[in-house]
Amino acid sequence: MKTVHFHIGPHKTGSTAIQKMIRTHSKQLEEMHSLYPVADPLINQITRSLNSSDTYSAAVDLKRLVDLCHSRQGDCLISCEDLPGVLPGRSRKRRPYPKLFENINVIRKAFSEFHCNFYFFIRDPDEWIRSSYTQLVKHGSRFTSIDDYVSFLHVQELWEETLKKARDKMGPEFIEIPYDEDTGFSSVNALLHAILGPDQKLKISQDIRRPNSSPSPDVVTLFEAVNRSGASLEAQQLARKWLQTDVNSSPVDATELEFPKWPVQAERPAWLSPQLDALWERTGQRVHSQDQPNLLPDPFCDLSDFRMRPVEASEEFPQGGRGEMENQVRILKYRFRGLPETCFLLGLCISYLRRHTDHSEHAAFLFQRLWEEEHAVLLGTLPTRWLISTFQTFLDHGANEAQRLIGSSAYFLSNILKAYEAERALDGLPPDRTYPSATPTTKSGFAGMDRFELGGTDLLLNTNALLLELASKDDRAGRVVQEFFLRTKMSNSVFSRMDQSRLAHNINNPQFSNCWSFFEDPTGGMSDK
Repeated sequence: MKTVHFHIGPHKTGSTAIQKMIRTHSKQLEEMHSLYPVADPLINQITRSLNSSDTYSAAVDLKRLVDLCHSRQGDCLISCEDLPGVLPGRSRKRRPYPKLFENINVIRKAFSEFHCNFYFFIRDPDEWIRSSYTQLVKHGSRFTSIDDYVSFLHVQELWEETLKKARDKMGPEFIEIPYDEDTGFSSVNALLHAILGPDQKLKISQDIRRPNSSPSPDVVTLFEAVNRSGASLEAQQLARKWLQTDVNSSPVDATELEFPKWPVQAERPAWLSPQLDALWERTGQRVHSQDQPNLLPDPFCDLSDFRMRPVEASEEFPQGGRGEMENQVRILKYRFRGLPETCFLLGLCISYLRRHTDHSEHAAFLFQRLWEEEHAVLLGTLPTRWLISTFQTFLDHGANEAQRLIGSSAYFLSNILKAYEAERALDGLPPDRTYPSATPTTKSGFAGMDRFELGGTDLLLNTNALLLELASKDDRAGRVVQEFFLRTKMSNSVFSRMDQSRLAHNINNPQFSNCWSFFEDPTGGMSDK
């Protein structure tokens, strides 16, 4: 009876090296060890079917895999770390590999004409959890700390609980291979020795050095910052890509920038009502001349260096007011701790640009460079309040008229939205509660400010569409508007409440039937365009 050797992982124990060996040295394995690797797309199809409980498709493809193994002249080797299940944390199942024994049993029954051995590496639980968590935050946004991941797994004794049934039911057919954390350890060699015998001299030349593909602790910290950011999924994915690869945008040409006069010196118009005198007085107090040291980096420095370093700061709010830039630096580092230093540098530029110093042009140039050269990292990690601060900075210090127009429009919309949501919270109303009535039920406190019936206006839609149209006029400012819209779409706000309330009250006014906030039917259907 021929034997089929199934290497079934788990993840993060050298499976990639094993599968590379199978692809690269299949002929040598056949000729020197009479071991026939089977690498076929069928294996991944079977894995997907088993893990989604599609037993019919799994059975059909397993029959084809059995036929492939019959066609080989000797024992076969199959490797797939997903056979016990997906990496814990990629699905909502909290118990690691809950279908491990069930999947093995299905395979054993399909391969009843063969002798089957299943090989599973046993890695130190703490190291396996750390490595698995790193893999998850490297590619997904579900977890923000390793403690969060440990709590999700919900196991006390990782391998004892995960492997108990396989150990009890399978005996010597379930073969556990110790995984050594030493850098000289080779999963390839360990697996081949387990299959061929520990005394077998391996005849396959290979580089046994284990490549360190795991990101550094600093980069893991930055991935966690991305996952905590509240950024859109698109922005998070792009930020993770930039944090893993050496991406560089074209540098900003200083000669193309034309900054407006700062601070703005507006003259009181003759038509201004005396009732607005106090507010006009405030316009003159918005910016004060200050003598501050220049703590900014060189305007032509390599900005990509900042993205790979998380901000380090005490968890206690620093002493001293923000009137002095040295204190403001400490405050900003406290605010941005754990985020890429790119975010701190943006905050520092904005802090200078809110003041009237001798360093405004320096700060404005770095601000433009950051949004041109490091936008992916900023959009994927910045808290939303700093997107709004960015809008105001484009309004005051935009390098062209389009930036100033986009900045002003987005600044007013985002701040009014912020005030509206704050008022709702002060009223104690849940952010996702739909409106109990489809028509206004209280008297207006603002005569002439016409109110509308639910589903009877295109006000919100047109406001969003106009801002998006303006955003198209400049890439740097426009990207920030896009990210603000993407965050708004996935959050609870007046926009989502208006749309969901229309659905709750079953309102379909023909004149405004397609006037959803973002011109999309929230049920998934397309608007009638």
